[in-house]
Amino acid sequence: MRRNDAFGKLERCASKGETTNWLPLLDHLVDVAYCVERICRCNSVRRALTSAAQRELDGADLARLAVIALLHDIGKASSSFQSKRWAAGQRPGYWPNPSGHGAQAIYLFQDDEKVAHLLDALPVQEMVNWGAALIPLLYASFSHHGRPLLENQATLSQVSRKDWQPVTDHTSTLVYAPLPVLEAISGRARELFSAAFGSVERPLPNNRAFAHLFAGLVQFADWLGSDTRHFPIRIDADRGESAKQYADQAIAALGLDSTASRNHLLNTHPSFQQAFDVPAPHPIQAGMADDALGQLVILESETGSGKTEAALWRFIHLFQRGEVDSLYFALPTRVSAKQVYDRVRKAVDRLWAENRPLVLRALPGYSAADGEEPSMLPDFTVQWNDNPDDDEALRRWAAEAPKRFLAAPIAVGTIDQALLGILKVKHAHMRYALLARSLLVVDEVHASDAYMTALLEKLLKAHLGNAGHALLLSATLGSSARSRYLALEKPGVQPPRFSESGDTPYPAISDRHGLRAMVPTGRSKDVLWSLHDCIDAPEVVADLAIEAARTGAKVLVVRNTVAAATALFRAVECRPEASDWLFRVNDQPTLHHSRFSREDRPLLDAAIEEQLGKQRPPGARIIIGTQTLEQSLDIDADLLITDLCPMDVLLQRIGRLHRHQRDAGERPSAYASPKALVLTPAGHDLSSMLKRAAHGLGRFSDGGGVYPDLRIIEATRRLIDALTLIQIPAVNRRLVEGATHPDRLAIIEADMGEAWRRHGAQIAGDSGANRTIANLHILEIDEPFAEKPNQEFPTGEKVGTRLGTADRLVTFESPPAGPFGAPIKRLPIRAHLLPEGLPMEAEPEHIVTDRGITEFSLGNRRYRYSRLGLERIDE
Repeated sequence: MRRNDAFGKLERCASKGETTNWLPLLDHLVDVAYCVERICRCNSVRRALTSAAQRELDGADLARLAVIALLHDIGKASSSFQSKRWAAGQRPGYWPNPSGHGAQAIYLFQDDEKVAHLLDALPVQEMVNWGAALIPLLYASFSHHGRPLLENQATLSQVSRKDWQPVTDHTSTLVYAPLPVLEAISGRARELFSAAFGSVERPLPNNRAFAHLFAGLVQFADWLGSDTRHFPIRIDADRGESAKQYADQAIAALGLDSTASRNHLLNTHPSFQQAFDVPAPHPIQAGMADDALGQLVILESETGSGKTEAALWRFIHLFQRGEVDSLYFALPTRVSAKQVYDRVRKAVDRLWAENRPLVLRALPGYSAADGEEPSMLPDFTVQWNDNPDDDEALRRWAAEAPKRFLAAPIAVGTIDQALLGILKVKHAHMRYALLARSLLVVDEVHASDAYMTALLEKLLKAHLGNAGHALLLSATLGSSARSRYLALEKPGVQPPRFSESGDTPYPAISDRHGLRAMVPTGRSKDVLWSLHDCIDAPEVVADLAIEAARTGAKVLVVRNTVAAATALFRAVECRPEASDWLFRVNDQPTLHHSRFSREDRPLLDAAIEEQLGKQRPPGARIIIGTQTLEQSLDIDADLLITDLCPMDVLLQRIGRLHRHQRDAGERPSAYASPKALVLTPAGHDLSSMLKRAAHGLGRFSDGGGVYPDLRIIEATRRLIDALTLIQIPAVNRRLVEGATHPDRLAIIEADMGEAWRRHGAQIAGDSGANRTIANLHILEIDEPFAEKPNQEFPTGEKVGTRLGTADRLVTFESPPAGPFGAPIKRLPIRAHLLPEGLPMEAEPEHIVTDRGITEFSLGNRRYRYSRLGLERIDE
């Protein structure tokens, strides 16, 4: 590299610090410009841009956007940035420490006559004719590193006119000058994108959402254009021509251009039966192919009725029509995401014999692409376990970092990955823009709290504004929540009164056209349920489970907290006649909850589906766990014992009871019909929990109550007490409305007295406060790009998708042997179990392992990891 050249990318020898390879700045700018130009031509991206712009984009528009993207790294032409080319100790005295380039780009556009000649070297005079959108779009382009760059004192204080002055050496010989570099950039922009500089018949779209969408596309293009596997660091004879080829190849490899995969389906015309290997679709599944459905669809149907397959059929139908190019299937937990990922992969295998889209498990630290898992290397590179060829490895690019997950054609992960696209966090715009291509499926929407609900509503509103499609799945959604979501596409939708809500059809598909009743799947079951006031007595609960197991029953026990589950497990295990009936993994009796390592969770899930799944073996079994048992596991119990919980959650748990049809005599005669035993406090009285939460019920406890609204819990208890036998799913709607509708909660307050009215007010205050926090954290897509204070990202606080979840993932450098044979590499620790003020760099210390039990210290606390999961042992 000559000393007066401007570089865009450098490769250095790690030991000597010498430059070994470099890419001219101009070439990198061209790479990213063609990335943007090519991405904008992709089917769903083009539609999203059109929707955000509220008009069609023509060739001149796309060329102008490419030019603006080409200027994204214009700040790298500054002398202060280019000083990075010199090794430490050889830099000009002006810059002992090289600068960044974002603030330098903004500085050029200030009214400073000392740098006016540099700005004039760019084609700005002609670009001004493109309209008032130019400056917001330029700032969106400059903000490609993930945070909006603001034109404020904090930004501009980082730079001065000296950053743009020519550089001379000690003999006053010129060694670098920004002006000729800027002139070359200007000339190249005119040459490659001449359509941008013709007569301006109409200005660029000045819609606020359009600038935010463009910002995300530039962030993605810069990330992709900086990957040397797609855009090699080398001097090409004509980088303009080669950059086009690189961009085409990258877009095709990642599946961003869905044409080939779509054509395969259009040529093969797969049926539902072929996709899912079933005789015929259920009515809710067939209904997903209706062309008249709106952008936002809500599917309510009972647990086990095939909502996952219905969602996939909706995607396949939209994909064939060209309405979407990708799918993001968002689940509430990592465990449920893993289960759905396996089911999606099987369907994709049946559908695509060729041009198969990548299926990604979008779980940070546990990602996988088409079943293969990557290993992260120390230099931030990735090694795939199956050593794929270059083309296959490039297909998996989206799996190599969480911020890329939404670039995959088909991805299954948690709702968090989608919500990060609407929060003020780094690279939010990139996630937001990539999601615009997708059908967003959100499973179990009833499980969201006020904070997450506010985020989801904002995300859905923005997604619909980009012509996106969304599908919400729920076993039963309360009418208030359903109306609130539908109003995002059709403002003015109001929830029905309680007197009307219970008569709303179920199952149902809802969209902007209204609610449509669907024929049930035929899996109706009469459930006998009863209240047992022994939630505080693990020995008594153990008796209930053992009594059923003696008949050969498969007993599922779901507790609201890990502590209650562990206490019950110990109570059962100490009974000689019962210990052999406990759930086992690799012959080790254990529980099923969230406090297991990332390596052991798949073993737990596989074992529970083997012992309690569709093909379960004969004989008694007692499975004890927490909420992890109610989500996405295909398990089938003869008897359910469960802690009292909100009605919608209870129905989810009952969905694991008699889930599959079985031959006569396969279940014990006493449990030939489904039974559910619901555990309550002594005397069925919840009043003590108004002051202090217990068993996950109430507002206050260590780490917070799991189900804080005791009014819903009391309403649920009353319904169980009043009804001995319920018919599922016929009464699902009435049960959920009877426990959650605001009119019913008002009756609970009136019946129970002043303390309960105060509790209701506190719950309303909590919800309002959480929604307010959410609104402070939300990325305002309908506000002007990069205007303070609306678009400033917080730096001194952690913005997350869930409130109060400062959990920690502990990594063991030398993984000890786990209780089930797998090494313990990654162990999540919930926030309320962590020491206060624990430094981020803290690692496990004083590790002792003996016969599958590992003890370690983290900060000033001591922990044990065993077949019971993670426990604190310092108290």
